[in-house]
Amino acid sequence: MKSRTVTVNAVGRCETVPDLATVEVFAIGEGESASDARAIAKDRSSTLQESITDVSRDQIRTVDLQVQDTDEMFEPVTEAPFQATERLHIDCLPENAESVVVDITNAGGQIQTVQFQLHEDKRRELQNKAISSAMERARRKAEQMAAAESLAVAEMQEAATTDVSTGFESIVDEALASSPDIGLHPAPITVSEGVEVVYELSEE
Repeated sequence: MKSRTVTVNAVGRCETVPDLATVEVFAIGEGESASDARAIAKDRSSTLQESITDVSRDQIRTVDLQVQDTDEMFEPVTEAPFQATERLHIDCLPENAESVVVDITNAGGQIQTVQFQLHEDKRRELQNKAISSAMERARRKAEQMAAAESLAVAEMQEAATTDVSTGFESIVDEALASSPDIGLHPAPITVSEGVEVVYELSEE
């Protein structure tokens, strides 16, 4: 006789404050030639990097460098024939993000975004806690459903993680809190994990 089973879904969540901020910055150069624009952008990028007081240089990296013909750009901000844009990511402690924004702004740089997130090891730690919480919730849910039929939950037969969708304000496992403003107050980050578990049922 085939054993009776119950399948349940549950979600576990863990919340913590972000431990990493990434400030995205643009340095722009204009010139009569592509090489001139690139050189000016790189020089301005160096000036921006030197202006930052609370971050070491090894926490600053160039993630993109583009040179464009302004005739091919939509609403270019310069009348020069070429524009170069060097995009920087500056990693820092969340409490230092505001001072980085101030330093960059005072030095003439442009702030694109400020993202607050978790280091990979911390994110994995919260993922594991969220999965454990989800498994506990699944067990309790299965026990409630079994009790309604005067049955008991026996061995777990299968378990798998599931995607968690919570709509427009979704909580995702790599949640980012972003703000372009000075006076930065990062929101807590919630890591969410879903599980689907199959339990065998037995007579009480």
